[in-house]
Amino acid sequence: MNVGFVVAMDAEYAPFLERLGPLLERRVVSGMEFCRYESFGKTVFLAKSGIGEIAAATATSLLIGLFDCSFIVNFGLVGSFDPSLRGALAVVKDVVHYDSDLTAFGDALGAPADIRDPYLAADRSMIYKLHSFSLPEVRLASGDKFIADSDFAEKIKSDFSADICDMEGAGVALVCVRSRVPFTMIKLVSDGADSSAAADFSESKAKTFGRAFDAVFTVIREV
Repeated sequence: MNVGFVVAMDAEYAPFLERLGPLLERRVVSGMEFCRYESFGKTVFLAKSGIGEIAAATATSLLIGLFDCSFIVNFGLVGSFDPSLRGALAVVKDVVHYDSDLTAFGDALGAPADIRDPYLAADRSMIYKLHSFSLPEVRLASGDKFIADSDFAEKIKSDFSADICDMEGAGVALVCVRSRVPFTMIKLVSDGADSSAAADFSESKAKTFGRAFDAVFTVIREV
């Protein structure tokens, strides 16, 4: 079985490399690096997508279409609309693309043109398998903006009942839903999506990911 692992930045990518085992192959496709490993009896293709929805969607499309991945894992640092989640490791229950707005045509805010429901569900069976980690289940609001504005953050939280935010999740989720490939997302909350978000995010990038390793590798093992 081939598992695709999507991360955006070196800080989210490098800590996992030595844990995945020997590098078997490295390819650069469309300017993105894809590395192949064997881990827990699975073939894992790790993609460093770069930042943003378009980059993440491209990487996910290549993992599914070119590298024949039948399950996608996304890990990354995120902002939070809930102060109690600061520093927490969380599992995503569903994702909404807050930039998507076709309300002029009567569609729900956040709904993609070809999907009626704005909320794109992660794989429930994998969430169940992660129960031993006692991770909070959260809704991810995702768009091409690093949110560092309390007013904007409050609007996104209010519009979608969202808990956390990032810049890649919707790209990953949309491709998976359209391809009928299950996905799971494990996120480490680095900042509060407010005026101090940039500084908090930079500090968090340098910290160890702790339980994130065990959670991500549980997903790979249990797929």
